[in-house]
Amino acid sequence: MKKKLLWLGVCLLFFLILSIFGPYNMWKEFNEDTALKQLISEDNTFQGLEVMETDYFGSDTYLIQTKEDDGEIRNFIVMNYHSSVMNGHWKVFEQTSNGYYY
Repeated sequence: MKKKLLWLGVCLLFFLILSIFGPYNMWKEFNEDTALKQLISEDNTFQGLEVMETDYFGSDTYLIQTKEDDGEIRNFIVMNYHSSVMNGHWKVFEQTSNGYYY
């Protein structure tokens, strides 16, 4: 019985270490808000813009409302696109119209 518990503990520890230090980081998957804030701070698209609001639209899609120095409000649509299980990419689009498409 003790061998089974020890073996289970070793396996759980292995998967925990693999998920933290491996290429597929589960912490970032469950904590997308932190990854989105990191994208906003590092991406050149948002340089010089003040982020006013961030809304989650679902399916890894966010609407980010920003304001320029002159007061103009610009909206960006940010999508988290997974090309495979381990490769997630952020795509940033500027909202140009408010049309209703069916």
